[in-house]
Amino acid sequence: MSQFDLVVFGASGYTGQFVVEELARRVSGSLTWAVAGRNRAKLEAVLAEASKHVGRDVSEEAGVIVADVKDTASLEQMCSMSKVLLSCVGPYRFFGPPVVEACIANKCHYVDICGETEILERIEEKYHAQAEKAGVHIIQTCGFDSIPADLGMLFTIQNFPGVITQAESFHAFKTGPSGSSVHTGTWESLIYSLANDSELRKKRTHKAAFQWQGPKLKKRGNVFKAKETGHWCIPFLGSDVAVVRRSQRARQTAGQHPVQYGCYFNPGSLMACIMMYIWGLFIYLVTRTMWGVRFAASHPGLLSLGFFSEDGASRKQLSEATFSTTFYAKGFTDKSLVSSGGKPNASVTTRISGPEPGYIACSIMLVQCALCLLRGDLPHRGGVLTPAVAFTGTDVIPEINKAGVKFSVLESS
Repeated sequence: MSQFDLVVFGASGYTGQFVVEELARRVSGSLTWAVAGRNRAKLEAVLAEASKHVGRDVSEEAGVIVADVKDTASLEQMCSMSKVLLSCVGPYRFFGPPVVEACIANKCHYVDICGETEILERIEEKYHAQAEKAGVHIIQTCGFDSIPADLGMLFTIQNFPGVITQAESFHAFKTGPSGSSVHTGTWESLIYSLANDSELRKKRTHKAAFQWQGPKLKKRGNVFKAKETGHWCIPFLGSDVAVVRRSQRARQTAGQHPVQYGCYFNPGSLMACIMMYIWGLFIYLVTRTMWGVRFAASHPGLLSLGFFSEDGASRKQLSEATFSTTFYAKGFTDKSLVSSGGKPNASVTTRISGPEPGYIACSIMLVQCALCLLRGDLPHRGGVLTPAVAFTGTDVIPEINKAGVKFSVLESS
């Protein structure tokens, strides 16, 4: 029998600290939990820091497990002690597969905050059958990539007045007077994702085609002004589109209409869009060679003009920041009209909003996904699943709402 209900692996990392604090706020006296990582002293320091922000001494209730992603035996022992593992150890390209393997072998459920598209699809391809056979849930992208997008789409479908055929979402981030910064762990994930995008394209050549219904979703430009929001936007380069498409493929397999989807980001102005697009193109070109990848991974501050740093954002910066993801969806009031060739006659606008997305909201969403998984009652017996596929029919969205990330319907017609 597992010693702990929940274990945070990588607790001494920058993101791990916030996940530990959020978990400490949400656990009840009936739940057991622990922190895990390579260094016991650092883990104890994480619990001491969490105690300051939570308002009680959590070191008295949380266990400490020493485990190293490069030590298979320690991973096996950690997973054998846990019912649900919350993995904050990235980049997941390097450190994801060994942890997933250990979880499957020891029948330990798994959630993470991975946003690296290529490794997400590689883990699904390699481990889905094993996880399903073992009855283990491997649920990735349970942070900002891609709960707002994937569960946001699920929420939009559930609140659509008919049959939804297409949807677009727009991310908007707001910072306070103190500005913003991002930890270098996120930078490393970005760099290696860009460096391996060609592998992703090769893997997708064998995928079955979608059977889209209704009018084709129009492709947006690289920089465009969205009439829906009134703001200049660019395509969002995270894993959202890939994750939502996996969820829609599952809907198609289940005999439901898959939804066409586009995801965009509002940087704030036309000039900001142009500068971000140019910067993104530059980083993409840098990562075309292995020398460039190594250089970029080693010089985050230089190549991001200081936006990415080892220190990450300050507590003040995080407390001032917010995000919103707004969905604009169209479809038909009756499924018999979907194949009629006519224009959509129904629409809905929904929004997911909350505190700073990369670490604060991310921790809220990850912890709630883990708690939902711990409660059980999921629609599948296991496998490598997207959040929308794994949590359909559960109470995860209402619980995320209660925790501070809000799902709301703005308009329906």
